[in-house]
Amino acid sequence: MTNQHTATSQLPGPPVSRWWGCSTELRRDTLGFLLQCQVYGDVVKLPMGRIAELLLWQPDAAMYLLNHPADVKHILVTNQDNYRKGPVPPVESRIFGQGVLHTEGDTHHAQRRLFLPFFHGNHVTAYSRLITDTARARVAQWHEGMTIDIGQDMAYLTLSVIWRLLFGQDVQSDTGLIRDSISAGQRLIKLQYDSLLASLIPLWIPIPRHRRFTRGFNVIENTLIQLIRDRRRSAEHRDDVLSLLLAAKDDRGHPLSEREIRDELMTFLLAGHETTANALTWTWFLLSQDQLGWERLVCELGDVLGDRTPDAADLPRLPYLKMIWNESLRLYPPAWSLHTRLAEREDRLPSGAILPPGSWAFISPWNLHRNPRWFPEPARFDPERFSDEAIRTRPAYAYIPFGAGGRRCLGESFAELEGLLILATIASTARLGLVDKQAIHPEPGMTLHPRTPIAMTVQRVNLPTTHPVVA
Repeated sequence: MTNQHTATSQLPGPPVSRWWGCSTELRRDTLGFLLQCQVYGDVVKLPMGRIAELLLWQPDAAMYLLNHPADVKHILVTNQDNYRKGPVPPVESRIFGQGVLHTEGDTHHAQRRLFLPFFHGNHVTAYSRLITDTARARVAQWHEGMTIDIGQDMAYLTLSVIWRLLFGQDVQSDTGLIRDSISAGQRLIKLQYDSLLASLIPLWIPIPRHRRFTRGFNVIENTLIQLIRDRRRSAEHRDDVLSLLLAAKDDRGHPLSEREIRDELMTFLLAGHETTANALTWTWFLLSQDQLGWERLVCELGDVLGDRTPDAADLPRLPYLKMIWNESLRLYPPAWSLHTRLAEREDRLPSGAILPPGSWAFISPWNLHRNPRWFPEPARFDPERFSDEAIRTRPAYAYIPFGAGGRRCLGESFAELEGLLILATIASTARLGLVDKQAIHPEPGMTLHPRTPIAMTVQRVNLPTTHPVVA
């Protein structure tokens, strides 16, 4: 990092259109463009163009991509009070409303305090049986030689888990319709992040992409509203998130409104299954191409589990499983972008850059995790990067799949438990092979998902109980 203080006007950046700024490059290849920006240094200026300046009434409108862990820590942790969330696309606001994902200040702190007990400690580990039973039920539908869409299977699996967590019952809705609605939202969010003009078109204007999104989204929303009303009417208490929300009080001692409960449920429903489903999908994709890694995992599972189903108490004795999970999150972080943070006051970053009030700081785990300074040969899948020794050799904030600071993912502990238990349960009984001649590419949207379905074949396995002899 440099010690010289640099104003934002002097920061380097890629050549972009004077009128459209970086929007063309972002739309064409978001992930590739971000990686290319690493060559410009720790803080990279991404002009938004004259059009954005006129629409926003902001001269020299730009985002500042942060490529150094020290700057990331500064904005997300050390000086986080100086930064608030940047603008959110209208479709994302429509989906999540004022749920914990998008609120600020005292409201956000109160929401986190409400949910923290539910997503940490013994409350989390109590769901081990639910997770493994759901995973076993999914695997029971597979047969030898069967070809599956692994992304779809993982999405249905995690949706079943989160639905039970939220409502204390099995999914009653059309899961296919829910998935289609989420996909429509993904595409629309991606478009609105890439194009300021697209984000300015109101959702009520009946263009095809708006109609597709609204049609599917209304089904999900109406289902949630009906569940809230039915539970409130029956006064039944269950050990689930819906009952927690119905019993909660705001800072004036009043029960939460139907809209407030709906916003929180929608946040946990979509963020709580989509991210984990994509993380699992990418993990199976990576493992299918690493024979030695798969064999090492199977041996570890055999040594620890034998022929029984895993539970939370087993996870500390499955270090390689955890290393695989972390390396997958490094390469394909579902939360590929933490969006922008807006500076309230002038701020001097550890890298030396000075951000004036109103600066848009852009942080991307995708970019941080593939920086060769912290991860040599960054595109290579190597779980050993997360051995205890390797972790000690790099800055802590070079790896932030769940964010950091006061806005760190609330469901991180549960997501990790769910991901590890599903991996262990499935890998104990089946090996998944990648069907040949597939072009697999990541697509950034609400989460980082495969652009096209990933087809995999199922092979039944029996776990060894001892490590094989290596010549």
